[in-house]
Amino acid sequence: MEKYGVEGITVARVARHAGVAPSNVYRRFRGKDALIAAVFNRFTEINARELAAPVDPEQIRPIGIRKFAETLISGMIQGFRTRTGLTRAALMHSQQNYATAAFVRRKAEVEIQLFRRTLSLFLLWRDEIRHPDPEYAVSYGLVMVALALRELIIFGHAPMFQTLVPVDDDHLRRELPRLFLRYLGIEA
Repeated sequence: MEKYGVEGITVARVARHAGVAPSNVYRRFRGKDALIAAVFNRFTEINARELAAPVDPEQIRPIGIRKFAETLISGMIQGFRTRTGLTRAALMHSQQNYATAAFVRRKAEVEIQLFRRTLSLFLLWRDEIRHPDPEYAVSYGLVMVALALRELIIFGHAPMFQTLVPVDDDHLRRELPRLFLRYLGIEA
């Protein structure tokens, strides 16, 4: 999936890459759909473990909203840069198969739970957020940051915008938190 996308997955190609006979792949997976489901289930397990890890708000609050936003957005950039092709393939498959694939919906449910936890952590600093609706502002701001990174990194549209403004990772790490915080009504 990383190299060829969902469309390029074949049992023969997976077997070749793994250095095994196609029959060995078929012993474990019934076909391409089962391979794709296994990838999604693996991502879901990773996200579910992250979600299950306890978070102590009292340890996070002293970090401050500015540093928390910078760290989170930097982590998003790093995460999007890691296995970009695989992430792109998974996003495309999710959009095309949300209604029909239970494993896609399960992954989305876990991601929504992670999003809500992140939202609740940002609301630790509700008193600093000057937007009239802090919960909406954090939610909307996080979605906009994710969409910007998705377009620039996952779908590779940075060169198109690079002629207008620098959008390399250093600029993104510096400017996206500033943009996000200003939308919340916080001086960056």
